[in-house]
Amino acid sequence: MALCILITAVIVAILVGWIFMLVMKSKMIVAIKSKYNFDETCKKIEEVVPQGDGWGFPIPTWEFYKSQLKKNLTYENIKNCKIYFVCKSVYANKVVSDNPKWSGILPCSWAVYEMSNGDTYIAKMNISLMSMMFSGILGKIMKKVSNEEESFLEAIKE
Repeated sequence: MALCILITAVIVAILVGWIFMLVMKSKMIVAIKSKYNFDETCKKIEEVVPQGDGWGFPIPTWEFYKSQLKKNLTYENIKNCKIYFVCKSVYANKVVSDNPKWSGILPCSWAVYEMSNGDTYIAKMNISLMSMMFSGILGKIMKKVSNEEESFLEAIKE
């Protein structure tokens, strides 16, 4: 009897873990629909991010779609895509000072893409969800990043 309970508990734990992983994977990247077209969305990002205290673009924007076209690579589902690298240096400094390996997740990247139907989206890592997975300085900084990113995106999302 005790063995049956133990086996059942293990199976339930595995199933719960598997379901949790599926949910987490589906929520890890968010796509936010913009109320603007592609060019206006890019312009808005370029305006609102630097207005945030200490926020900026430490790496030039990657013209992803154009760079792919130069390599004769095309897409049926999108008409354009730019990738922005967004960072607040003070936060990056605190995270890397705490543990240098976290430099591997810096800076945050946001992709602005235009679908074939003309709809424009901003895709980014779900920093709010990620912040729940970490404790200490990294978790605290990620929560701050999440809150500040949300204020930038309010001006853009539909």
